[in-house]
Amino acid sequence: MKQVIKRYKHIILVIIIILLFSLFIFFYLRKTSYELEYTIDDFKILEKYDKELEAYYFSILYKDKTYNLVSLDKYTNKRNLIKEITATEDNEDTCLSFKTSDITLYNICSNNEGYYLDNIDQTSEFKENDSYENISIGEIDDLTYLLWNYHDFIYLNNNNHKKITLFNTDIYNLSLTYAFDNYLIIPDYEQSYIYDNVDVINTNNGRINNIKLRFEVYFNSYFMGHYKNRVYLYDLRENQEYYIDMKKEEIYKTDREIVVDGDWQNVSNQTIQAEKPTFSEYLNVTYVLEDNFLYQSIPNTDELILVSNRFVNALVKVYGLDVYYISGDTLYKYNPYNGEVALLKYSEWNFNYQNMVFIF
Repeated sequence: MKQVIKRYKHIILVIIIILLFSLFIFFYLRKTSYELEYTIDDFKILEKYDKELEAYYFSILYKDKTYNLVSLDKYTNKRNLIKEITATEDNEDTCLSFKTSDITLYNICSNNEGYYLDNIDQTSEFKENDSYENISIGEIDDLTYLLWNYHDFIYLNNNNHKKITLFNTDIYNLSLTYAFDNYLIIPDYEQSYIYDNVDVINTNNGRINNIKLRFEVYFNSYFMGHYKNRVYLYDLRENQEYYIDMKKEEIYKTDREIVVDGDWQNVSNQTIQAEKPTFSEYLNVTYVLEDNFLYQSIPNTDELILVSNRFVNALVKVYGLDVYYISGDTLYKYNPYNGEVALLKYSEWNFNYQNMVFIF
């Protein structure tokens, strides 16, 4: 009997040790938002982690200028991640480079005109590796590209090149389209004034699914955004908001609401007509175009950071720290660590670049 009790106590002790160890690992490794300040030589550093945005933010004060950076590296329980900062000064230009632990940081610079990333002049020359349907293909990554050529979508990725035909006539402006998860939604442009069906391209395989709509929607409408499996649009002529349930493949009327940073907000028809508001979410980093120049924008900071000296016609997609944009007849990808890469070239982009490229 004593041996049974002893064995029982031993099992309980082992279970307690396992539970305590599991709790220690859970609390030790779980993501926690934090903010701390420290100094390295002449640099005052504010280091933050935002667990909701899953991003590290750094503000570095040096000679009355504040340099803002972001890292989307995997969370670590360590702190004081910057170990050394080197400032390189050349006339009016100052560039900071970093030695870090557990994360990586790109170099950032400043001059009298503002802030910029130090690989700003490392422009990429296009090198054709392949071509398809008048599209020259350079160094494309592992994403999928849908390129409109007025009558077909050209479907491109590293495994497949093919045409997706939707209409029998040329359509020069696909102003009413919406990219949602791995889907691209396009109304029936062969109808006039109103449409009662939409084509949905599954970008995983290039297949088309047509959804019939119970309600007729005027082309004087726009897509507001999506929430879960629902895509929302507003008919400006009929003053009516709808959503398309992608699972049920059905359209429903709904109230005038939009999602702002995860919360539903009522909005008046007057505001919708005047401003055409869309759903918004708080992004960990984004890129913006101002006067055809491309800038990085970090949340809760005022300064924009120039990332390219190119004249940029259209900002196509932001995907983490990657940004895709059209300059001239070429689609480029930029990342602060790797710089610019020329992906695709199509002569029509010299003249028409709005809603011509979709990336998934």
